[in-house]
Parts: sequence; C-alpha cells; structure tokens
Amino acid sequence: MAGERTVYRSELPGGRVFYADAPAAGAGRVQRLTVEPHPVDPLQALAAQRALAAQRDALLREGRIRSERLAQIDSDVSKTREELQRAAAARAAAQVVQEGDRQGRRLTSTYWLRQQRAADAEARAQGRLDELTRERAVLQ
Repeated sequence: MAGERTVYRSELPGGRVFYADAPAAGAGRVQRLTVEPHPVDPLQALAAQRALAAQRDALLREGRIRSERLAQIDSDVSKTREELQRAAAARAAAQVVQEGDRQGRRLTSTYWLRQQRAADAEARAQGRLDELTRERAVLQ
C-alpha cells in the first residue's frame, strides 16, 4: 500500500521493548512491522471511514441486485426453454398438410404463412434464450 511505513519492535535482554525506525543495537529479538499511515485530522479520519462505509454499502447493494437478477434470469431461462420446446412442436405440427392446404397439387399461401409464423415463433424463443444466456454469462 502506498505510504506504508516499516517499524521495528526490538526486545532487549532486560525485557524492555522499543519501537523505532531501525532495530535497536543489542536486541535479543527483532520484529519487522508494517504500519498504515492514518490521517492526523480526526475529521479527515471520520470522513474516510464514512466513505469506506458508503463504498461497502454500495458494493453490498450491487451484489444483492446482481444476485436477484441472476435468480430472475434462471427463472426466465427455464420458462423460455419450455416456450422454445412448444414452438418447435408447433412448427413440426404446422408442417402437416391439413384439409384446405392444397389447391390441386400446389400448397396454398395459408399453409406457407402457417409455416412462416411457426418458424418465426421458434426463432424468437431461441433469440430470447440466447439473450438470457449472454446476460447470465456477463453477470457471473
């Protein structure tokens, strides 16, 4: 961290302990400590604490919102998969030639319109599923 300071804790043989910028001569045991600088002004320290608390709250809020959105996406993915299955089944059913779909040997425009609508519905469901999958990947 920028502005960190190193302080040495020296224990002398008589049991006395000294803290200084350099190890004490004749010390039996020396520990190296890293100390963060703190603002001298108490108002500045309080403002820094408030800023950190606000940042923490914002991060927690963002995490909660992200978690809720992921749960919603999971629910939507499940529903959209079911919709896609129904649309695929409807497209397959639309391909069956029904009474009135032929004029002689030719298929009528209503048959082809039914085919197009079923294919469009399936494509919309697939597009929605792809969109949800992409959004989920971004949020994870």
